[in-house]
Amino acid sequence: MASRSPMEPMSYELIEHTADVGLEIRAQGLDELFEESARALLSVMGEVRGEPAITQRVELDGPDAEALLVDWLSELLYLFEVRAFVPVSIRARITPAPDPDRAWRLEADMSGCDASGFVQHGPAVKAVTYHGIQVTVSDSGASARVYLDV
Repeated sequence: MASRSPMEPMSYELIEHTADVGLEIRAQGLDELFEESARALLSVMGEVRGEPAITQRVELDGPDAEALLVDWLSELLYLFEVRAFVPVSIRARITPAPDPDRAWRLEADMSGCDASGFVQHGPAVKAVTYHGIQVTVSDSGASARVYLDV
């Protein structure tokens, strides 16, 4: 294989394109923020029309609120894509870490339907990204910004 001189021009170029959808989510507190983020994720892809007939429980740990949010939405994508589970009703409980050496905790109980109860009219979400991730909690409520790779 012939080597090329470091002075030769590159044989490729970067092409920019928009492949992300950003979500701004607001709620009264962390529990509601995580519940609303699940609804927002599903709304990007389509609309739930099925009745809840299946239950699912999710338990996750993360080093901070941002990582926990990415893990949560990624788990929902997994349940949607692999298990054909579409959440209709979600009850999430977030336990912040008491100190930096402990993990944040999410426990969520969901009822939902199978994929036949979901009408897809938006893009498929491939992944939840860490790009620009932000979770903020204040006296006036909680908010998050997260980007989805579509």
